[in-house]
Amino acid sequence: MSKAGVSMDRVAYILRAEPEHELPGAEDAPMDGDIVFSHVSFGYEGTEVLRDVSFTVPAGSTFAILGGTGSGKSTLVHLLDRLYDLGEGQGSITIGGRDIRLICRDHLRRNIGLVLQEPFLFSRTIRENIAAARPGAGEEEIRHAADIACVDDAISEFPDGYGTLVGERGVTLSGGQKQRVAIARMLMCETPIMVFDDSLSAVDSETDAKIRAALRESLAKATVILISHRITTLMQADRILVLENGRVSDIGTHEELISRPGIYREIYDIQMSSDDRRLIEEGGEAHAGV
Repeated sequence: MSKAGVSMDRVAYILRAEPEHELPGAEDAPMDGDIVFSHVSFGYEGTEVLRDVSFTVPAGSTFAILGGTGSGKSTLVHLLDRLYDLGEGQGSITIGGRDIRLICRDHLRRNIGLVLQEPFLFSRTIRENIAAARPGAGEEEIRHAADIACVDDAISEFPDGYGTLVGERGVTLSGGQKQRVAIARMLMCETPIMVFDDSLSAVDSETDAKIRAALRESLAKATVILISHRITTLMQADRILVLENGRVSDIGTHEELISRPGIYREIYDIQMSSDDRRLIEEGGEAHAGV
């Protein structure tokens, strides 16, 4: 019930929000710089969700965020894409040194690719869903994006392939298939910033590993933010932020975080078997599926 209450508070917050207006001086600024959260505090309806959160995501890096339900992970994402704006005294968020409130929303959102845990798919063909942001994209481009998202084989097994309808009048995709189609759709946008908000949660660990390997190769120049509860999804990130009750509990590389006591180490010990740990130490890929 507490989760439902928080969700209702967020809905009420949005419904009561003023229409979106740009601040004087807002422009279509470059989006390829460092992302900096500085002393960010934020809440819904009097409930504080983030408390004095500060961190930097270097341009072109892969940055991961780990935290439990209600820790504020998704709120960070929605502050970045300006679904919510920070008020006076709530800190700041900058990209390339420019306050994001001075970057036009449409431009900002066109340059941030976002895949959520429960993505929305249109009641159209799989091809149309993947190419939604680029309707004129060719078949080769669409299949390449699907291949990176490890969903090309599954699509090809449908009688109509990429022409398969999804939704009420078509096939019902599994949660993992929906997530992978949504990832392929985001890849078509080729945005400089890409955010995966627990968007691999419905795929098995082996597929998760394949997707991440393909993404590392194809997104070498993009700034990538990974949010997950699964250690194996995050461990190869350049930096990992650990959130607890809306505060930064720890930050570092995977090796640094498992070397000291803390939430990250505790979750690692719970999720990893002794065989997984040995495989990781030997340079392999663990397949824990928590």
